[in-house]
Amino acid sequence: MKGAAYRPRMTEGGSTVSGSPAIPDPATASAVALRRTDVTAGGRDLGRLLSLSDGVFAFALTLLVLSLVVPSTDIVHTNGELGAALQRDLPTFLGYGFCFVMIAIWWGIHNRTYQHIARYDGTLLALNMMLLAQVAVMPFVLSVYATYANGPFYFQYAVDLFAAIQISLGLTATLTWDYARRARLTTSEVPDAVTRYFARRGYLTAAVFALSIGISFYRVDWAEYSWVLVFVVQHFLARGGD
Repeated sequence: MKGAAYRPRMTEGGSTVSGSPAIPDPATASAVALRRTDVTAGGRDLGRLLSLSDGVFAFALTLLVLSLVVPSTDIVHTNGELGAALQRDLPTFLGYGFCFVMIAIWWGIHNRTYQHIARYDGTLLALNMMLLAQVAVMPFVLSVYATYANGPFYFQYAVDLFAAIQISLGLTATLTWDYARRARLTTSEVPDAVTRYFARRGYLTAAVFALSIGISFYRVDWAEYSWVLVFVVQHFLARGGD
């Protein structure tokens, strides 16, 4: 009708079908922008991830020493008694040394892995945090082992707990590499030898400790001796690695 006010028909979101240019509704535009935003953490700067990881590894290595206890002066009064007390603590010292070496091995594996990772996403961050959580609990595991896996106790569960955390670390390290490769987070060219090494190292290391748990049902001390196979496995794997 002539003279009637022009009222353009509005669509959802504040745009018009015809007439003047669309004027978006601010609330709707913000909602659309939020839906389109990639909220998944990711990027190419691995500096903070690696700094956090190195810090956790270093802290865990430092805390291991708390498992070593100085013989009490209540039971030590002579050089002979001090020597005997230190001799009784020898299994604890050996456990400390082995645990230190194992954390160093996992740090080396972590370091080699991220040499071939170019970027990260939220899932890779979660896997890395999972691995760090297991590394951080190693001092506690060593304390349980030092208290109950030697001396008058020789409790099987103390040995199995130590083995179980190594199995979990091996599987997590392998899962991290497998995910990074499938998600195309690695560098453009990774040698086949490196890929094979990364695919086998965690599984074979975990297999050694899984075997030790089985052995522990027969002889707990034999289960501990079987851990030496880890170094044999690492040696032969490294020959074909990077």
